[in-house]
Amino acid sequence: MPTLRSSKANHRTPPLTQAAAGRPRSGINSGLDLLECLATAQRPLSLTELALTLGMAKSSVHQLLQSLLTRGYVQRQGDQRYGIGIKAWEVGSQATFVEIGRVAEPHMAALVRSVSEGAALAVLDGRHTVCIQIAESQQAVRVHRHVGERNPAHAVSNGLALLSTLSDDEVLALLPKKLEQPTASALGTRDELLAELGRVRRRGHAVCRGSWRLDVAGIAAPILGADHRAAAAVAIALPLERLTPTRLQEIAAAVVATAAAIERQLGGPALQRPVLPAPAAPAPRRQAAASRRSPRTERHA
Repeated sequence: MPTLRSSKANHRTPPLTQAAAGRPRSGINSGLDLLECLATAQRPLSLTELALTLGMAKSSVHQLLQSLLTRGYVQRQGDQRYGIGIKAWEVGSQATFVEIGRVAEPHMAALVRSVSEGAALAVLDGRHTVCIQIAESQQAVRVHRHVGERNPAHAVSNGLALLSTLSDDEVLALLPKKLEQPTASALGTRDELLAELGRVRRRGHAVCRGSWRLDVAGIAAPILGADHRAAAAVAIALPLERLTPTRLQEIAAAVVATAAAIERQLGGPALQRPVLPAPAAPAPRRQAAASRRSPRTERHA
């Protein structure tokens, strides 16, 4: 999830998650759960840590590790901890979104230089977005994101940009009747979402103000592929306090231009999109959700 922090804040390893929760146990699922566990941890893990995280017996995890080691999907460190192997990278590098990230990288770097805020590239995976590329800004206080991060599509700007390329029927089939509300500013109903997606289509870009974390804003535009379907979305995320009306229009124009440039290189339609003014920031509807700020200097946003 996006995090607002000082550039001097120390990097902390994300906590381990229960990778296997809710899935039927099978050999292939267990092996994939193990790989996802290692990827989520972003550091080598011991056999004990893997067994505890996956809720499996050490003997079962050890057997999976041996198979994955043999195939090169896992590698063993000198201290007997395990990490992702080169074969996993080889397979993952063949995915379509890897090519999108390669094409987008120089355009995102130019976007960051232009607006002096961090950029992210995301794809739609079901009802969530997945971040596949980032370009950091040099701001002292900035929004921190990481590759692989998943967020509810209706609560983030790149998700709204991606959803806006679908028909209303497709959106309704994709999302549950009751939408998750991370903050009081988030869209709460599907009717509200459809109305907002209509505005996104007319404006040519999506704007979020505090809908995932209260002190973060985002501006995003979709990138269409050769089939006129959304391939990805590019977004700028910044502290909400820096999003003045003038700044919003500057960033929106730069984001839309960047999306069109990436689109052209991917062989997409590169349609001329409007960049209409976004509405003023609305007053909070209610105080039902907390901002979930973390202690000390780092703020989740």
